[in-house]
Amino acid sequence: MAKVSTAQLRAEAEKIAAGVQLPRIPAAEYRLTPENFSDIHALLNSALKKCAESGGGKVILPAGRYRCSGPIVMQSKTELHLEEGCFVKFSPEPSFYLPVVPARWEGIELMNYSPLIYGKDLTDVALTGKGIFSGGRELWKDFPAQQKADQQRTRTLEAEKLPLEKRVFGEGCFLRPPMIQIRDSERLLFEGITCIDAPMWMLHPLYCSHVTIRDICMDSMYVCNDGVDVDSCTDVLIEKSHFRNGDDAVVLKAGRDADGLRVNRPNRRVVVRDCVFHECLHGFAIGSELSGGAEDVYVYDIHMEFIKWQAISFKSAPGRGGVIQRIHVWDIQVDKTNDHIISIVSEYPGVRTGTVKTCYRDFDLVNIHCNYAKNGFYLEGSEELPLQDIRLVDVVVDKADVPISGDSNTGTLSFENVRINGEAMTR
Repeated sequence: MAKVSTAQLRAEAEKIAAGVQLPRIPAAEYRLTPENFSDIHALLNSALKKCAESGGGKVILPAGRYRCSGPIVMQSKTELHLEEGCFVKFSPEPSFYLPVVPARWEGIELMNYSPLIYGKDLTDVALTGKGIFSGGRELWKDFPAQQKADQQRTRTLEAEKLPLEKRVFGEGCFLRPPMIQIRDSERLLFEGITCIDAPMWMLHPLYCSHVTIRDICMDSMYVCNDGVDVDSCTDVLIEKSHFRNGDDAVVLKAGRDADGLRVNRPNRRVVVRDCVFHECLHGFAIGSELSGGAEDVYVYDIHMEFIKWQAISFKSAPGRGGVIQRIHVWDIQVDKTNDHIISIVSEYPGVRTGTVKTCYRDFDLVNIHCNYAKNGFYLEGSEELPLQDIRLVDVVVDKADVPISGDSNTGTLSFENVRINGEAMTR
């Protein structure tokens, strides 16, 4: 087997990163002067709309503490900039996030509560500054215990062939919205901001292209509080950011089961680099909603401090389908994980609505070091689609209670200089 060149991988990643376009926003500035502790919902949305109608520019929110009694609706050719010392607390009442808007909830297209920060069909959008958004989850926090019936109903929508306008949830239902979702848009920048206390997923670009995420902090430890969910996007750069999350730190999604296969939009050309995952359920993940697939993904120079489950996780289940290919993960330091350092799963637990399997092929997992993992590896293809050309090179786990806890349908999986507890692992 030819030695995997991390220098070549880095060059490929840097070429993709260099090709990610930044938003083109006019130089005009509009400085707001709200009173401290005031409700800025109407003021902010009016300013963003007027800015866009005037040709675009930067809307600046100064230092202070503000309440926002509903969603912020982003506009094309505009930048919303929170100055350092700015704190925006979203009101928690779900009724403030109506009427419903098009959404993708756990990989299913439907109509639901508006995200707290929302935009659709936009070009050239930026959300920047050193301010803080607080999601106001006081009333959303009880939704997970009540969502089961609605969650089950989402699984039937595609089989019932319901059009989007009839897939209505929202009022009377219990599906939480993401904190930030921009969809069907291009040239997006998220830079400098901190988000805390989210209802669900924190930053969710959906069906977007040319997305730059840098120097952000996602800090929310509640259920399903992923840091960044890249969902069926192309040309994405995530860098120099910090994550403390109750679920995945950075995860790629691409739709669920028949609904995701119908949409059939993969993630393409994604670079994640130079980030710190302080405390998360999973570190970097693809899935489990991955039916549209993912390809040409580069993840490197990541420090994971404490991971509760899998540090590097690829997760699918019968019914998902999709092709996950040309995935490159290297130069990763994991201090501690309470489960696996590397997990590839084809039988992920949960509701299943079909039999089609996921294809995992052409992975490079290189120069990965872990101080402690409760379990080293879980490596599972399917009988129909065994793992194809999965290469583990220079992977070292200083201590693992169980070196390999799952090993089935591994196909053309290969190890080179893979050591756990000081012993060489071979294939």
